Amino acid sequence: MPTFHTYDGTELAYHFAGEGAPLICLPGGPMRASAYLGTLGGLATRRRLILLDPRGTGDSAAPEDPATYRCDRQTEDIEALRVHLGLDRVDLLAHSAAGDLAALYAARHPHRLRSLVLVTPTTRAAGLPAAGR
Repeated sequence: MPTFHTYDGTELAYHFAGEGAPLICLPGGPMRASAYLGTLGGLATRRRLILLDPRGTGDSAAPEDPATYRCDRQTEDIEALRVHLGLDRVDLLAHSAAGDLAALYAARHPHRLRSLVLVTPTTRAAGLPAAGR
């Protein structure tokens, strides 16, 4: 299981599935490890899934400062992963509650984002209303 250190020194883990162009995948939750995403219904036959275990979940360490669990702080975990992987721009997929995190990442780092897929998202943290409201 590969790991990297993010902006505050917390060691985060990620897992690979499949082959092809990389796709960073963020699990929903809150506080769910990426294992439940599996191969995303077979998407791993076409893409190399990079499944991030957010801080304090799965194989990732808990941070020293609990305030860093806030999704506006975790945007820098995605950016640290992008740098660690040596990618100029990323394709990002977020499920459920990770939609907030992905939307905030897109707002803060639009030049680092190639594409964004939100699957049954929540986006309130980014100031975007839910559909139909």
